[in-house]
Amino acid sequence: MNAADTTTHHDVRAKGFDVFPMSFLILTPVIGVAGTVLYTIFHGFHLWMLLLAVAMYLAVGLSVTAGYHRFFSHKSYEASRAVQVFYAIFGAMAAQNSILWWSSSHRIHHQYVDRDWDPYSIKRGFWWAHILWIFYRSDAPDVTSNATDLLKNPIVRWQDRWYRFILIAAGFGLPTLIGAMFGDPLAGLLWGGFLRLVVIHHTTFFVNSLAHYVGKPTYNAEVSARDNWGVALLTLGEGYHSFHHRFPADFRNGVRWFDWDPAKWFIATLCAMGLASDLRATAPPQILRARLDAELRVVEPRLTTAPVAAAENVRRLIAEASTHLDAAFVLWRQHAEERARSASNAWRDTRRKARQHVHEARWRWRHARSIAACSVEAVEAGS
Repeated sequence: MNAADTTTHHDVRAKGFDVFPMSFLILTPVIGVAGTVLYTIFHGFHLWMLLLAVAMYLAVGLSVTAGYHRFFSHKSYEASRAVQVFYAIFGAMAAQNSILWWSSSHRIHHQYVDRDWDPYSIKRGFWWAHILWIFYRSDAPDVTSNATDLLKNPIVRWQDRWYRFILIAAGFGLPTLIGAMFGDPLAGLLWGGFLRLVVIHHTTFFVNSLAHYVGKPTYNAEVSARDNWGVALLTLGEGYHSFHHRFPADFRNGVRWFDWDPAKWFIATLCAMGLASDLRATAPPQILRARLDAELRVVEPRLTTAPVAAAENVRRLIAEASTHLDAAFVLWRQHAEERARSASNAWRDTRRKARQHVHEARWRWRHARSIAACSVEAVEAGS
C-alpha cells in the first residue's frame, strides 16, 4: 500500500478560496456568452464568426485531448517536435494551466481515483468534480515525483515558463487579429476568444464530472468512470471514460471504429503523415476480458436466484468464454511477435485465429447473459 493511502487527506476547502481562478471562471461565461450574444444582436452576425469559434475550438480542443491528455499525460504515442509545439501553444489557449501542471494533476487523479487524494474526486459531489475544486487553494502537484519525464522535455519546460504569455497573446490576441482582418476585432475576440474558452472549459470539466456520474461502467465496475457518448460528442472523444480508466495508455478512448473519437482519428492521421508513431492500442482479447469481468460483477449475484440448471449452464458458458479468451491472448502475442519479425504472412493467419477465439468468447458470453436474464425474469414473474 502506498503511504499516501494511509494519510488523512487535507481538505483544500480549509485553505480558502483562490480568488483569481474563481473570478476568471465566473467572469468568462458572462463575457463569453452574454457579451457575445449582446454584441452580435447590436452589430450583426457573419458566418466567419461562427467558423472562427469552431476552428479555434477544434485546434484548442485537440491540443487538450490528443496533446495534454493522451500524449503528455499518458504517453500513448510518440509525436514529432512540431506537433508538440502545436500542442504547447494551442493547449495553453485552453486556460487550464501548463502541460506540466495539468499532466501531473491528471496522473494523480488516475493513481487515486475516487479516493481522498484525487483532486477532483466525484465522491465529493458533482459540482466539486466539475468546477468547485478549482475555486479553492491547493498545493501545486509535485512534478518531481510523477512527471520527471516531462521535466526532461524542453518544449514542456518552455511552455511552463511562458504559459501565461501564450494564453494572453495567442488565446485572446490571435482571434482578435483574425477578427480585425474581417473588420471587427471585438467580434473576433468574443467569438474566437471568450465564447470558445467557455465551451472548452465546461466540456473539459464534464469529463471530470458527468463522465464519472452518468453512463455505464463498461470496462471497470470498481471505479466511478463511465462511458458516456454525450460527453464524447462534446469533448472530441473523451467521454468513453470507463475504457480510458481501464486502459489509460491506449491512444483511443472510443475503441470501436464507429465510436465518436475525433482525437483518435487526428492521432491516426498524424501517424499516416509521419508526424506520430508507436501508437499504443490494447489487444482485443484484453479489452473483451475487461468488459466481461465488469459485466460478470452484475450477472453473478443474479445467479443466486436463478434455477440451478440455468445457473450451471451460465457458468459453463462463462468458463468456455474464458478458455477461448486465454487462447486468444496466446495467439495475439504470437501474431505480434511474428509481425515484428516480418515472418512472411504467417501473422495474418495467427491474427485470424485469435479473432475467431474472441468471436467465440463473445458469442458464449452473450448466450450466458441471455440465459441469466431470462431465468431471473421467470423467477420474478412467478413470485
